[in-house]
Amino acid sequence: MSTSRILQLAQLISSQTAVIDAHLQSKGLPQPSFDQDGPTEPIQEATEDVTQARTDVIEATIELRQLLQGPMQLLLPQSNLSPIVAVHRFKIASLVPINSTISFGELAVKCSLREPDLKRIIRYTAVYHRVFQEPKKGFVAHTAASKLLVENPRASSLMGLTFDECWPAHNRAVDAMAQRSEEPNVSGYALANNTTLNTFQFFSKNPSRAQKFANAMSTTSQTSLDGLSSNFPCTVVDVGGSQGHVSVDLSRKFPNLHFIVEDLPEVVEGGTEKLPKDVRGRVEFKAHDMFTEQPVHGAEVYLLRYVLHDWTDKYSIEILRKLVPSLKAGAKIVIQEYLLPEPGTMTISQERNMRAMDAIMLSLFNSREREASEWKELFTAADPRFKSFTVNRIKGGSAGVVYVEWTP
Repeated sequence: MSTSRILQLAQLISSQTAVIDAHLQSKGLPQPSFDQDGPTEPIQEATEDVTQARTDVIEATIELRQLLQGPMQLLLPQSNLSPIVAVHRFKIASLVPINSTISFGELAVKCSLREPDLKRIIRYTAVYHRVFQEPKKGFVAHTAASKLLVENPRASSLMGLTFDECWPAHNRAVDAMAQRSEEPNVSGYALANNTTLNTFQFFSKNPSRAQKFANAMSTTSQTSLDGLSSNFPCTVVDVGGSQGHVSVDLSRKFPNLHFIVEDLPEVVEGGTEKLPKDVRGRVEFKAHDMFTEQPVHGAEVYLLRYVLHDWTDKYSIEILRKLVPSLKAGAKIVIQEYLLPEPGTMTISQERNMRAMDAIMLSLFNSREREASEWKELFTAADPRFKSFTVNRIKGGSAGVVYVEWTP
């Protein structure tokens, strides 16, 4: 009698969880916990084997849960995000004392909410998101997740991006898609914000929201940045480089290089004054609209990092063509972007993250992520003199680096 799939998954979960537990026990590390003093990073000092064990457990758990829930639950997932949005909007976590409790009544007053509404928010997010707990009836305390909201600005920034910008846009993305348009202002984001502007134009009119968006976008992983640290000569033009955090990181790795960060005037204004002292003189800022001709001629590298995924093919091709008059023979165009996989070639968690990002691009910008072959097609459509196309996927990640050489 062959072993059933559900039993195979259960055995895999058991064996690989034992690997993780042995690692934590042997090093005296804290166990994963929902308690407010639980570790922010659930598995610390992970070796390659332990990291793989964690991935195996997560993957098997997802599949086992879906098998046991059945197809109807897959069609009708829990989709009410309003309680967790309320936690963010009313800053509830900041009003709950650390290492203590507060009554529903007192917390409702602090939040300026009706007590029945606050109670349902807390109890819903506790059971669905492990945000808050009720150690005794009628009293609220922190969990590790809600405490993270209080103590970690990055968590707050990412929640702002998710619930202030993405969530309303997702709700209108299907309406925008029905218009069959390539225009960036025909998006779920534009419909949700009742504007005819594209997302970047809207941000230029709403600087406080633009700054929050930039704060969330600047939470770049070191692995992602390390993936760029290859074969950069002389001058690097960081096209659409925002406030220069990528160029700053690279300039520290390559002290002999010179970086020019380009973005819209309102983005790069004051950038030089904000630079760390150790990179001043090696990183400079230049106001530039990438839909106009590239002003820096003869650079060795033009870097576009997470830029073109904000634009449909029509506009991405236009951006690439605006580089052409400034390129010298042998100049490199370096693109870092998410690289969509062939279905079934990644773990389910990795592919989920990739497909989720692709859907976010649709909602916010009416744009998309691309497969490796689609990047090659994009460059060829822009100009057949873009040659020597190579792609390196960053190990263990969703992103890749695309290298293209200008060969006139």
